[in-house]
Amino acid sequence: MAADASSASLLPLVQPAPAAAEAAQHSSESLRFAGGEWLLLERWRDPRRPQAHRLQLHFQRGSAAPREALGEIAAAELGTSSLHAAEPELLCSGGRCAVVLGQYVFQRWERAAGPYWYRATTRPFGAAAFFLRAYWCKREPRGAADRGLSLPEVPYAFGHLDLERNVLVTRQTQGDRRFPQFLVYSAAAWGTPWAFDAERTRRVNGINAAMHTHGG
Repeated sequence: MAADASSASLLPLVQPAPAAAEAAQHSSESLRFAGGEWLLLERWRDPRRPQAHRLQLHFQRGSAAPREALGEIAAAELGTSSLHAAEPELLCSGGRCAVVLGQYVFQRWERAAGPYWYRATTRPFGAAAFFLRAYWCKREPRGAADRGLSLPEVPYAFGHLDLERNVLVTRQTQGDRRFPQFLVYSAAAWGTPWAFDAERTRRVNGINAAMHTHGG
């Protein structure tokens, strides 16, 4: 769901701007999606460490709805200094909701105590890193051997999220032919954390399972 580019103003529920003495320590930014939902980003800066700052993310289903904490995120993984420039996406279907922001993918899970936002990264996680190493060893045995037991660090970005099947696809950003173009993660049910899906990864990349037996 696209964001409303005209919504640079803060939400009514966002606290007033801090006093001048505190302005360097706290600031906030908000973005309105086309369906009326809001994404809010708060920043805290340490005056003693100008380069160090914390980012706290919140979601609101409407301007009068309570805030839901998505948690603290890393500035480097936001990908930009501005929430609007990061171009977050809101994906909704059949009561399921997800937010894509930079290298993060969030899912909204209903819990008895209230909504909980599960978070995953588009960087290879879980068994995906071992799958990449095994794939690399098949494609370039000598180069992989030179790295010893270290796992490859390959950048992947958001590709696609199938809300109905709860399947996340990430895509390689550098076109490095030593590694697969896509990595796939899945879960048995909504409300369950994603795990690397070796079978789907092989299928989407056209990998022959008989030639690649490691990683799932």
